[in-house]
Amino acid sequence: MAKRSTSLSDLKSFLEELGGPDIKPVYAFFGEETFFLDRLQEAAIAVIPEEARDFNLDVLYGDEVKVDKVVTMCRSFPMMAERRAVIVRDFMKMFDPRQGTADQEEQQSGEISLDASGRGGGAPDDLVAYLKQPNPSTLLFLTNEKRPAANTKIGAALKKSKIVTSHTFQPVDEFQLPKWITDWAAMEHNLAFEDQAVQLLAFHVGNHLQQLVVEIEKLASGRKEDRAVSDADVRELVGLSREYTMFDFQDALFEKKTGKAMMIAHQMMKRADNQAGEVIRIVSYLYAIFGKLWLIQRLARKGLTPEQIRDTASIGNIYYYEKLVKAGRNYPLSACPWLFEVLLDADKAIKGFSRQTPEAILLMTVRKITS
Repeated sequence: MAKRSTSLSDLKSFLEELGGPDIKPVYAFFGEETFFLDRLQEAAIAVIPEEARDFNLDVLYGDEVKVDKVVTMCRSFPMMAERRAVIVRDFMKMFDPRQGTADQEEQQSGEISLDASGRGGGAPDDLVAYLKQPNPSTLLFLTNEKRPAANTKIGAALKKSKIVTSHTFQPVDEFQLPKWITDWAAMEHNLAFEDQAVQLLAFHVGNHLQQLVVEIEKLASGRKEDRAVSDADVRELVGLSREYTMFDFQDALFEKKTGKAMMIAHQMMKRADNQAGEVIRIVSYLYAIFGKLWLIQRLARKGLTPEQIRDTASIGNIYYYEKLVKAGRNYPLSACPWLFEVLLDADKAIKGFSRQTPEAILLMTVRKITS
């Protein structure tokens, strides 16, 4: 079975292609995570020698340029250089797609459709015609958050071929972060991490890839000897000193982020003078907030307006109400009875029906709630 590619292996492959003899005249990259697109754009710019960039490099934005101008630039020949580069960020905005009205199917697929015409400065057909016969002395580099739908002319024209390289980078999920960190550190800095250290860094920084890269660079430059990065190194160089609150814990549960919720629970247990009493307090708090969540969904099912629901549930803060409504997507009405059973089991366990430690009871409860 072929080895499955990863975001980093794909990035490395495309960087090598842009810097090598097999460079193509057209590249199109897509994805919500701009880290990959920014790195590839840097590589595209580097194709043009610094002394030749004044006349042979154009960095444009789709909402500020029209397609006919882009095509004209691409068909122009370089001045006193081997190649010119035309970079268009958010290039689909050149065609004025429907704004904010994409149907649910398009949002789920991560693709967007196109109107038949442009904004008076060219149409999709103009770009399609260029993509079929690009200027071999121009590097056209396109980026956009969403890929054009495959059944459109541009979507079909951007299909990977001998003259076009096209790829969509998927977001890096939180459970993938430890591997992403270790792979990036090894690839860029020949740096290894101890398991606890990489988990700590992933938890505190999250899936903000550019910030992770900065922190990894700090760890690499601050390394005093040839050994794996420890959790002590991470705490010292990255400066992890934040203490998390019950509200942070609540948000992690609402978002079903098991690892984050368990780490916050562990921190709260370490700070507690009386761990059993702390677990009782936490369970009581969770029973109250999930009770609010349950009530909101029951009232909404009866047809009450948001204002009526807030009044009935005694929720004066609109922001908090909206947070509970959003949490309801992860905890629908049908799941609420089970949630209350989990909390009741935890309450019984901490009051003498279990020989487990208070922290073990709390962590097990967190895992059940977020599973």
